[in-house]
Amino acid sequence: MTSVTAVSAEGPADPRDRRDVAAAEAATRERLLRSLLRETGTAVTVPGPVRLPVPGPGLIAEVTVASPSGHHCFAGTVTGAGGTPVAHRVVVDAVLAAAGAAERALVLADEIADSTARTARYLAGSRDDWDRRSSEQSLLRGHPFHPTPKSAVGFSDDDLLAYAPELGAGFRLDHVAVDPALVADHRVADGDWGLEPAGDGWPVLPVHPWQARWLAVHPRGAELLADGRLRALGPRGPQVRPTSSVRTVAAPGAPSTWKLPLGVRITHFVRTNPAEHVRRALAAGALVTAVDPAREHPGFEILVETGARGIDPRIGGADLADGLTVLFRDPPHPDAAVLAGLLEDGPDGQAPALAGLVRAAGGDTEDWVRRHLSIAILPLLRIFDRYGIGFEAHVQNSLLVTRDGRPELFQVRDMEGTHVARDGAAGATLETGSPLLYDRAEAWQRLRYHVITNHLAHLLATLARAGTPTEAQLWAVASAELAAAGSPSATALTTDATLPAKANLAARVGGRGERPDYVEIPNPLREAAR
Repeated sequence: MTSVTAVSAEGPADPRDRRDVAAAEAATRERLLRSLLRETGTAVTVPGPVRLPVPGPGLIAEVTVASPSGHHCFAGTVTGAGGTPVAHRVVVDAVLAAAGAAERALVLADEIADSTARTARYLAGSRDDWDRRSSEQSLLRGHPFHPTPKSAVGFSDDDLLAYAPELGAGFRLDHVAVDPALVADHRVADGDWGLEPAGDGWPVLPVHPWQARWLAVHPRGAELLADGRLRALGPRGPQVRPTSSVRTVAAPGAPSTWKLPLGVRITHFVRTNPAEHVRRALAAGALVTAVDPAREHPGFEILVETGARGIDPRIGGADLADGLTVLFRDPPHPDAAVLAGLLEDGPDGQAPALAGLVRAAGGDTEDWVRRHLSIAILPLLRIFDRYGIGFEAHVQNSLLVTRDGRPELFQVRDMEGTHVARDGAAGATLETGSPLLYDRAEAWQRLRYHVITNHLAHLLATLARAGTPTEAQLWAVASAELAAAGSPSATALTTDATLPAKANLAARVGGRGERPDYVEIPNPLREAAR
């Protein structure tokens, strides 16, 4: 569906000067080194020089902040054994060699370079308005443990300017009228999808403008457009803005958000909506609507996909259906901020927005953490204990509403990643073949990764860098709160020796994404409880 489109050295949104390129390369190295140290089990407990576990001549990285959860910070350069700084590409090649990327090293190095070039453009493009940006459009560097966090294979320079949240993009969606005999509708919960039918009453599909271009040249899509069973209506509706996921879009006051298919590979995946993903999201939406686990937890909400609309794959074919099916999601609270954006430093290293929230709440970081635990982490764990339902509450799926800086409402989104333990109360209500069902050990692994390793660890590491309590002290606060909660999951988290972490470097090297590798890392909650 896509081909690699590199970002040109000269073009729209070019970095202003070398500082953007240098900052982007430093961000890339930081992510590569964190991933390498985590995935090789290399312990780093204090700041100072660390010999990297790479083949060939020794490379030394200077750790400036040693994080109990692996969110280490590094000095700007990596040196050879003799103390001479080495080039950025030397570090990239050494990390890929250590990860076993011999057959794919050149391709991956190019994709890392492409992700880095995009990061430089995002840093340059946000400098003038970063402090006024929405959190959804503030994720400039991306996932802290990923080798290509800003890859978008398929987007050109012009596409970045038009559609990248990191460049403040806003646009109207194209719409396509669909022959009623061809349309496939699936509704699992109440909700207004924000669509008006065509003038003749035909149902309408919202389409990302990039995907509308793809549709026009897709063999089956062009055929259906030519014979009138699909009709291009052009832009309709309000201006939307992409969320941090790039392909999901929202408009202020709209009754729905739209999880659009987009034939662009972002990090691991081409972000279309395959039938199995749609089936998972809708099954989770139906289950959550029926069970309503959030009702037991004030300050905690679940944003479900209420349904999907696309074309019948039996008529249009699976590829076209995957590229046109849209999921409709409950809109977030109008004041909600995505946690991933709150955790990002500014383009010139400004403290993340999260630090400002803590100051506005009175400056007591430990109290802020306790409040966040009470409305976010503990409800997620208690829902798993009672129902066996786990949510993919990583930082890009986690939304936070604050009042005077203090956490007031937590919302979790994206039901496609929901996992349900077979032996749990909710699992017993599902059909044996439901795509949501997992053995308890795997469901527990997924929950711990998303809620603790990804979400809580990133939050605490960011707060520690921005404030006075150390990360170890904040883990002690979290451990004490979990122990006091007394729930089975919370208790287990204070006693388990390790936590699971996704091995994103190994996954990129091995071409795996749907079933990623995991590694075990020391559990800071247990260490803090000792």
